[in-house]
Amino acid sequence: MPVDHVGGPERPRIAVFAGSTATILNSAPLITSKAARSKHGLPPLRDRSGEPLRYDHLRPQRLAAPVTVYIEAFSAHPLERDAAHLYAPPDGYLDPQGRFNRDRTSDEDLPVYEVTLHPEDGLYPLPYMARQADGSPWDGQSSFVGAPPALSRQT
Repeated sequence: MPVDHVGGPERPRIAVFAGSTATILNSAPLITSKAARSKHGLPPLRDRSGEPLRYDHLRPQRLAAPVTVYIEAFSAHPLERDAAHLYAPPDGYLDPQGRFNRDRTSDEDLPVYEVTLHPEDGLYPLPYMARQADGSPWDGQSSFVGAPPALSRQT
């Protein structure tokens, strides 16, 4: 039986082809998100300069149940607010404590669109919340640097 570079059994190599030009896709490893790290008291993932990452790499995932979200009005494009007079009123407002109101209650209220997302609507880009079996974060495709195939997962 062939072996790979770390001495375990060789694993099959899988190439994914997609699109009209059949490009081979290579996705980044599933890395435990900032949200999961914060929730479970894990250290932040840092960039090469040692600074905590500012944004998560979002992953297409399926919701388990419907959820209502509030989207900041005029946040889809940097110049959208410049044409605010062309839009219908927002669905409501979030007050400084994060409570939704149909009507503005103060100048600090944030105009928002209210939408309920459903699992059957498909995949949504969301933070990756999974952790390793021992509770530690996934920082790459393997449990640790140099891990054997048995302690590695899909890339």
